[in-house]
This record gives sequence, structure tokens and C-alpha cells, in this order.
Amino acid sequence: MKLHQYLEKALGNKVTISVLRTLVRYKGKIFTIRRLAQDAGASHPGVSETVDELEKLGIVQIQPVGRSHQVSLNEKSYVLKKIIEPMFMVEKQTLDQVILILKKHLSTKKIISAVVFGSVSRGQEKEDSDIDVFIVSDDFDDAIDAVSNASQEIFAKFHSEVSPIVFSKSELKSKKKSELVRSILDNHTVICGKNLEDVLK
Repeated sequence: MKLHQYLEKALGNKVTISVLRTLVRYKGKIFTIRRLAQDAGASHPGVSETVDELEKLGIVQIQPVGRSHQVSLNEKSYVLKKIIEPMFMVEKQTLDQVILILKKHLSTKKIISAVVFGSVSRGQEKEDSDIDVFIVSDDFDDAIDAVSNASQEIFAKFHSEVSPIVFSKSELKSKKKSELVRSILDNHTVICGKNLEDVLK
């Protein structure tokens, strides 16, 4: 393999990223190319070509078995250990870092509860999805000021917009059977304050 400027080969396109993410997620597992393509959500020919390139870099090992080929990570690979695995670890921690910023700004005495909900909480967001934040506070202005400060920091670091909804405690209780509140209760990630279920008691 080249020892300079080889990242284009290692991380060259969407299929390569999907294949590597799948292999790292299921570290230790041996895949057929067909199964790897299924799990990575990519075409069989595309994955086959990608795996060949990754083998040239020493990132994967390919073992012929009958008419098929088995693929596994080369866990001794320098590129895997120093670049690829840390990269996916940082990716995996992105939401946690966003929540830490939200927590820093929203942990005030006047905010009763704050949660992330919607597509981001479900892990189904698209490129243009906002970060939906639901806040329970009896001081609307304080809550908006706090989330505005959080939004500025998040946009600067992640280029993502925060879309807040603020309810008072009484408003939450009066609307607890609404479609919006029920959907939030069904799937959310707590940022700070009380659990929503406790606020509703």
C-alpha cells in the first residue's frame, strides 16, 4: 500500500464508508460479500469492488470458500486502528456531544424538563432534519433564551438547526393525550431535568 495520501482509497465513496461501518459495527464477524452488501445497503458488484480495494490496503482479509468469498477485518491493520475505528467512534458519539451542549445551556432552575425527540432521537434523521427539542418550563422567555444560545453553538459545530417546542407544565398536562405529546413520550432522549412521565404525575 501507499504510505502517503492513501485516504482517497480507504474512504473513497459512500459504498466504502457503508462497508467499513458495517464491518466495524460487527467486528469479529465473517461476512460473505452478498451478506455484507445486504447489511451495508449496497449493491453486490459495488461491495465486491470495494472489498478488493480494502484488501490492497490491508484493511480486510478475503478468504475463498467454494464459489464464494469470506470477508473479515484485519484487526492488525494500522489504518483500521489509527484512522477508521476512531473515525466511526467519533461518528457514534456525535449525538452525545450535541446533548452535552444542550444540557450545558438548558440546565437552569426554570427548565423543568428538556428532551430530544423526533427523527434524531430515533436515529432516522435526513441531511436537512432539524434537532427537535421539547422543553417544559413555566418561563417561556428563559427557555427560549437558553435554547437559542444552545442553537448557536450547535450550528457552529455541527451545522444543524435546533427546532424547539416549549410547553408550560399545565399545558403539557392538558395536552398529554395529543398526538404530539404521545409521540414525544413514545420516543425521546432526556437532556436534563425530570423525566416527562414524572412531570405528568
